Amino acid sequence: MQVGPNGTPAALLPRYERTREEIRPPIATGPYTSFRDAAAAIEGSPLSPGARALLTGLLRLGAVKVFSGGGVGIEYGSLLKTAARPEYIGAHIAEAAAHLQEARVDLLLVPGMSGYPVGSMYALASGLPAVLLKKGRIPLEGVLAASFPPGAFVIPSYTGEGDVVISADLDAVQDIVDGIVEPQLATQHDEPHPTLSLRAAGADDIIDKATMSRAVSESAVAVGQAAIDDFVRRHRAATGDQRPIAVRVEVVAWVTPLIKGYNRPHEHLARAFGIRPFAGINVTGVQLDPPAIGVDGLGMLGFASRGS
Repeated sequence: MQVGPNGTPAALLPRYERTREEIRPPIATGPYTSFRDAAAAIEGSPLSPGARALLTGLLRLGAVKVFSGGGVGIEYGSLLKTAARPEYIGAHIAEAAAHLQEARVDLLLVPGMSGYPVGSMYALASGLPAVLLKKGRIPLEGVLAASFPPGAFVIPSYTGEGDVVISADLDAVQDIVDGIVEPQLATQHDEPHPTLSLRAAGADDIIDKATMSRAVSESAVAVGQAAIDDFVRRHRAATGDQRPIAVRVEVVAWVTPLIKGYNRPHEHLARAFGIRPFAGINVTGVQLDPPAIGVDGLGMLGFASRGS
């Protein structure tokens, strides 16, 4: 047990377990469709225009891969991480942006550099500020909560790098939150009990078991609360305003291009936060030979990587 300077037990950062995803038989039902025949199946599907374009790009550029820290998964780097392909992801970005606007989101939080390219696109398309939750190595002195900013947490790396610390740049968050809540307080100058609110959303390049999504959601509440508390403190010091000020921080949406529906992340986020994530493609299964993914309503679709 680690102890603080006064001899009491020291608070540690919250840690989230992300179990390895082992190879399993595909869960998707329906026929296997080769990449050569996939275009016709996608065109005739009930998927949205954004999802159809996204799926076409994923099958052309992606693959199934075994990751050292996560097990079997989908490699989609050249579609969502290392290149920007408007012809494949542009319409999906617009659809997700409309979802964020409908949810009246104030602030978008994106975990890790792998999710930040698409997260930035969501932010620009929706007109929302976005904050990167940075990934860092655990220092030698450990993970005492007092050594990190509010909302920091520990989670295993999907690429097998061991545990990492995820935390927000509070200076960036503070400036954004100040700009959100200051007008709210100004409009309540005659209210005896004003309320300041922050509606946050999460974005990631993929939602697998919703472990990261839950961690980010709980982090967002802590980060937002700390930023509003700091705003209130400075407001009181500058104005002498001693009215009781209520604070409400909530996570109201999640957006992602890909979600592994077979891991039931929709149910997890619905139970924890009352959120149904907006996803471009709901993946219902994966298989390595031949490399393919299951897509809700379409069965198994082959990748182009094997000339299928």
